[in-house]
Amino acid sequence: MFNSTRIIWGLLMVAAVIIIALIDQFFINFIIFGILLFLAFNEAKKLFNLEKISIIPLILAFILGTMMLKPLFLGILATLLILGYQVYKKSNLKPVLIYLYPSLPILALWQIYLTHGMFALFWLILIVASCDSAAYFIGKLIGKTPFSPTSPNKTLEGVIGGLIFASIFGSLIGIFVYGFWLSLFCSFFSAFMAVIGDLLESYFKREAGVKDSGDLIPGHGGLLDRIDAVIIAAFVMVSFL
Repeated sequence: MFNSTRIIWGLLMVAAVIIIALIDQFFINFIIFGILLFLAFNEAKKLFNLEKISIIPLILAFILGTMMLKPLFLGILATLLILGYQVYKKSNLKPVLIYLYPSLPILALWQIYLTHGMFALFWLILIVASCDSAAYFIGKLIGKTPFSPTSPNKTLEGVIGGLIFASIFGSLIGIFVYGFWLSLFCSFFSAFMAVIGDLLESYFKREAGVKDSGDLIPGHGGLLDRIDAVIIAAFVMVSFL
């Protein structure tokens, strides 16, 4: 009934995130996010069939944005410059898509760390992971109603259960730093946007005619299959905090 490979690798990823959070060394986190950006960009190139697109503008935005503590804003500027260049050349605007997703959301995630520290980043990851896990188990146990044609394996019961569990669990963690109401709002809307992020990735995969964005993580598919929810939910933390 349950995918044991998915569960085992899920636990390994949780352990890795906890270890990274406990170490919390800026240089290590900088390298990790750089690798995440690179791997996600390459997966998206295949997903959108944009093999010739350069990652250099994003790398520059990532490095300079880190130095200025504004990676998301530098990423937006880089995206606008790419958009302007495509318009100037009267070229197809599809290449801009890869800068909008997943690049800007990953920079938003990095923005959270730079602005609010490891607690906020770890808190967001816990909210999204708890929503995803609760939705998976509740959907397997009692789910009957299809949630969306974009993601036919998800059930409405699972999604609702995931939102409720993540809101409660996230609030219990966030209340120690941000207070009850802010913790509740951040937890609920982060979980809500995580569901949208998951649907967005599912939509792109269905349009591309593939099951997974890659095969990097056994039982989970590619990197984007694993971080799709948290990178979209990152915009909630950037906005609310």
